[in-house]
This record gives sequence, C-alpha cells and structure tokens, in this order.
Amino acid sequence: MSSIKCQVCNSDNLGLAVRCSSCGSILQDSVKALDLFTTVFDIWRYPDATLKKIILATHRNYSFLLAALEGIGLSFLTLYIVKAADIYSIQFGRLLLTGTVLGIAVFLPAVYLFGVVNFVVLRVWRSGASMKGFLSSVIYSLHPIALGAVLLVPMQVAIFGSFLFSNNPPPQVINPVSFYFLAFLDVVFVISVFYLFLRLAKIVFGTRLLLISFVVLLSGVFAVALEIAKRIMLNK
Repeated sequence: MSSIKCQVCNSDNLGLAVRCSSCGSILQDSVKALDLFTTVFDIWRYPDATLKKIILATHRNYSFLLAALEGIGLSFLTLYIVKAADIYSIQFGRLLLTGTVLGIAVFLPAVYLFGVVNFVVLRVWRSGASMKGFLSSVIYSLHPIALGAVLLVPMQVAIFGSFLFSNNPPPQVINPVSFYFLAFLDVVFVISVFYLFLRLAKIVFGTRLLLISFVVLLSGVFAVALEIAKRIMLNK
C-alpha cells in the first residue's frame, strides 16, 4: 500500500490517512460533505477518484439513505428468490409491506455488517482508511442495488404484480419481453457492483485479489440475512 509523507515533520503515513500520525498536520484535502447525485454520477465516470473522495470526506450525508435503499432492494430480491407469494401465501399488499420491513429490519443491518466484517478481516492491509470512511465507500459501491430498488423494482411490481414473486405462473410467461429486459438490467447492476468492489479493493488494499473476500463475505452475510428473513416470514 502506498504511503504519504508529511510536509511538516517528514513522517511517513498510510496512504489514506487524513492527518499525520506524528504531528497531526493535514496530509491531503478532503471534502466537507458529499452530494448524493454528484457522487453517484462521478462514481460511474471516475470510480477510483470518487471512491477515494468518499473515504476521505468529513461528512458522508447520504450513506444511511443509500444503505436503506440497498436493504430494500436485497429484501425484494429475497422475496423473488424464495417465491414468497407461493410458499408463504402472502397477499400482495402484505408482500410489499413485508419486503419494505425486512429491508429496514434485516438487510439494512446486513449491509453495515458486511462493511464492518470486511474492515475487521482486511485491516491487516493497513491503509489508513477510517471505519466510517470505509463503510461509506462500501455503501456507495453497492449503490447499483439502491438504483435497482428505486428504478427496477417499481417497474417489475407494476408489470407483474404478485406474479413477480410466484411460479403460478412465473413472470417470464406473463410478459417475457419485459421480464428478460428488466432481468438484463438487474444483471448489469450486479456486475457493476463487483466492478466497483474491484476498484475499491485496489484503492484501499492495493490489490485486486481481495475482491474474492468481498464476494465471499457478501455471500455469507446475504445468506444469513436470507435465512433470518425466511424465518420471519414463516412466523407471520
């Protein structure tokens, strides 16, 4: 991992440190607050520079909002995977409410847990990034899931209704063109998440090889959250 030299005391510091560990002098500029739409837009244009800006920012105003939307997106993905309308016999209105509640109560904490576990496990690659900075960079890396929750999930629900979460009949039978087009966009969003993780791993840890750690830990946390969500639905 690259280091940064203090211009005041000439001490070496970790590459993502904001202040010198010896004299406390400011090592590199950081923005005071992030603008949500500008930051998301810049991630797609300049991923490395923007992710670093997120890590170094003083205030990361919209991280919780993004994480909440990501939790809701993951929740509705869970309802789709388990075909909740068939297995749990949940009425459509209750299905939508369940997806929102599970998103906030189960998958929102899972998003933060994923970031914390990554930070703790990979701290050996000391980079100087703070816990809050790293968590925010992870949340912004997951922002395609939030975009899916805002843009794709409402369209899918409007087109397929409760059949989106059912196999009787499956949604691809009802409207195959819309289903496969929206499914393609879902895949693009998922691939973009892995791409942003790759960039983040390179910035924070100095190697792309740690992308596999992100994938494994994300899969593990999601599997646990999925099991919790299933048990909650079964008890309703």
